[in-house]
Amino acid sequence: MKTLSLSLLIILAICFQNFNFVNLLDKKYFVDEQTRVSHAREILGKDYKKSDISKLEGVKFFHVYLYDLAQKNLPAKHKKHSNRITKTIIKEAKAHGIDPVFIASIIQTESSFNPEARGLAGEVGLMQIMPSTAKEIAERLKIRWRGPKTLLDPVNNIRIGTAYVSQLRSFFENKPYRYMAAYNVGPGKILRIENSKDVPKFYSTKVMKYYEKFYKKVAITQVPDNLAAN
Repeated sequence: MKTLSLSLLIILAICFQNFNFVNLLDKKYFVDEQTRVSHAREILGKDYKKSDISKLEGVKFFHVYLYDLAQKNLPAKHKKHSNRITKTIIKEAKAHGIDPVFIASIIQTESSFNPEARGLAGEVGLMQIMPSTAKEIAERLKIRWRGPKTLLDPVNNIRIGTAYVSQLRSFFENKPYRYMAAYNVGPGKILRIENSKDVPKFYSTKVMKYYEKFYKKVAITQVPDNLAAN
């Protein structure tokens, strides 16, 4: 079995050549399975059971798949940050009880993984956060606020952005399409919409497109259970 596990690590190291080999076995960077599945069920509701995500319960090395996503989508000059970006997504998602794949899907939707992205309304960085919103959250997280440039640091951006997603999720009582829409247009506008059928769906549909696309890729490329066993 030890030989089999070593073979698995070699296969993974070849498939993901830029990944820090040690981190493949570092459990503190493993995706929290209970959190991932629980939030996925919340997001998909009754559609969960027939989704690719339901077929991936118990899959190991999810951190490797997330790293691969970051590595492939980050601009060339930022690929060197793939490791710490992946670690931050996993760590912050776990801290807030959120599926890290969901956070990665928001990043892909907002900035296509470009840490230097700037929005027309003043949004900054990977998760395209407004500085006015970010400042308040940064103070709560004890992140030193140095103006909008604080959000150009990928780690700060993900920490603040994930905390904001969590804040909206609680505020809108874990109703996915409301807190997703609020992340895009602001909670005030969503609060004024009494009928849930009137909540704008364009943004949440786009996020879900990336969310399901990523899981579909993992379902196709995952290591068989008999190989992943330790």
